[in-house]
Amino acid sequence: MPNQVEFSEHFTGLFVNLSQDEQDLIEEFVFHFETHGLRTFIGKKGPTDNVPHSDPNRQAKIAFAKRHRLWHVHIGHPRWNLCRNPAGGYKTSNYVVHFQKFNDSHIALVDYNSHDPMIMPSKTSLFRR
Repeated sequence: MPNQVEFSEHFTGLFVNLSQDEQDLIEEFVFHFETHGLRTFIGKKGPTDNVPHSDPNRQAKIAFAKRHRLWHVHIGHPRWNLCRNPAGGYKTSNYVVHFQKFNDSHIALVDYNSHDPMIMPSKTSLFRR
């Protein structure tokens, strides 16, 4: 079964207002996922439930991220940065795409914003079937 990428209405609306560079980087990620899945993409990716211990809403954010299967991926905007761990094998960037990971071959892009500080996607930005 081929890998499938869908887009929330929120994501579709914000995508058209991004710079051409940002659109190109996101399209590269989409093409890579459709062709190869998540594993070999150069940008760091992972579940969004890794909330800092100092966050006063930590437990609520963790529960929200898990309930909605939220992940994020660094896409290289404005540039790629080497990871702090040389053995990591990935790169980071200041901006990330948030997505819902339904399974290893099906995701939906839902939001895009700065990684530091991480802004959790809102419920209204999520993908609706």
